Amino acid sequence: MTETGPDKHYEERFEYPLWKMIRQRAEEKDISYNAAYQEILPEYLKLIKYGDTEWVDAQIKKYNQETAMLKERESQRKTEGG
Repeated sequence: MTETGPDKHYEERFEYPLWKMIRQRAEEKDISYNAAYQEILPEYLKLIKYGDTEWVDAQIKKYNQETAMLKERESQRKTEGG
């Protein structure tokens, strides 16, 4: 298989960010995954923006703008006969 072929995607290794952080902490400190999880979780939760209503509102606004733009383009294509 080549690295530029269609199967390249399936050859890439994927790790969830939380699991990667836990594994790295466990290896660094030579502790269990559970102990590493207890240390990592507060740090990881700071990265998640679920409770950040300002950020969520900005994402919704961005999505609505993109959707409106796509609808406008589609409408223009239909009226132009394309």
